[in-house]
Amino acid sequence: MKPSSIPQFLLVKAGDYVKVNSELNLIHSRKSPNSWIGQVINCIGGARDPNSWTLFQVLNIDNGEISFINADTVEMILKTANKDN
Repeated sequence: MKPSSIPQFLLVKAGDYVKVNSELNLIHSRKSPNSWIGQVINCIGGARDPNSWTLFQVLNIDNGEISFINADTVEMILKTANKDN
């Protein structure tokens, strides 16, 4: 599989800043803007492949709300986490 054909949400790591599409996310309320920016706290894998993300726990950087989102609602990775350890 070519790297360009891999969906962005499979490349997300904890600590990354991502753009989330609220219209695709049924968990969020209708009051939310169409998209928002959040920092990924935790990545949750699927039952068949624990390394293929299905959910993310994300901190909304605008209002401090922590929520779970479906992985495919991530539009793009804005800034990757610095893992210098």
